[in-house]
Amino acid sequence: MAVVTEGLTVRLHNPATDPEPAGWDALRCRAGLRANWAWPAMRAGVRSGADPLLLAVLSDLDGPVGLYSASVVPLRRREGATGWPRLGYLHVQAPQSSALAGWWTASSTAEDRVELSRAFRRAARRALGPGVGGALWRQLGAADGAWLPRLRYTRPTEPLAVLDAPASVDAWLAGLGTKRRASVRRTQRLVARDPDLQVRGGAIGDVVSPAELAHLTRLNFAKHSAGSVELRSGPRSQLWQEAVAGRDDVHVVAYRDNAGALLGAATILDHPSWPIWLSWGALPVEEGGRRHLYFDLFRRLVERVVDRGASGMILGKGMAELKSDLGAHLVPQHAAVTL
Repeated sequence: MAVVTEGLTVRLHNPATDPEPAGWDALRCRAGLRANWAWPAMRAGVRSGADPLLLAVLSDLDGPVGLYSASVVPLRRREGATGWPRLGYLHVQAPQSSALAGWWTASSTAEDRVELSRAFRRAARRALGPGVGGALWRQLGAADGAWLPRLRYTRPTEPLAVLDAPASVDAWLAGLGTKRRASVRRTQRLVARDPDLQVRGGAIGDVVSPAELAHLTRLNFAKHSAGSVELRSGPRSQLWQEAVAGRDDVHVVAYRDNAGALLGAATILDHPSWPIWLSWGALPVEEGGRRHLYFDLFRRLVERVVDRGASGMILGKGMAELKSDLGAHLVPQHAAVTL
């Protein structure tokens, strides 16, 4: 569906049913969006999720100038219901990730962003009807309130942990507190000396199966899900894992014992400057897991940033104090409601 408003064309798509738009992957790369925005990944996420996804591409005469991704959340979920809900709201956030915002604009000025966000909301109202009135926006920075249309409410949410690239792994270690530095080094020795531990990195489908990764992801979400509204974006299903399997911009670090049991795995969405640590899941210690794998993984993430010459890594939300203790800085985040 296309809506023309004030010199902008807004094309609305449903990734669950619509074919991939011409030039989508080139636009995704231009916008610096990672593999979670790839069309097959979005389609799989919607088909295995609770809510339909509305994707808006805004263009002027010169081409695309904005993107918006929003789940259409019903006020009351009804089993077996399909299509857009008649009563609900838009939940604007990135597909399958609570680490980054669900929009991109070619311009960074508040005036242009006001125009684009208003055009998106008008087009969404025309398409979905008056019953889908408000919008919940997530991953807002300190200055984003200046361009939100008809702002009604805002509140702080969990901060985003970001690791700036150190000069080297040794430089990163040197910046940690004495006890944490000693703990990381001890963990490194434990992993190196463990005769029943294998660590491999590679693509989904190579070092770990989609089913295995989905299982660990569910374990992690179950562990941290109590009272957390951020979990609307997950857990990432086996169907979603299959959609990103084999991609060279999706990297997994997997820990196994010698019998082949998967003990832990992390997924990274690669990017030339700012890769995202998307997920981590581990087998509980009482079921044969290891206590120290998280800290070994963190060191490997730092090593990967340094080796690839990235600007840093986005570490996501949750466990903010621990990530800060491991050298990350915390970026304040907000959520807001607009009408």
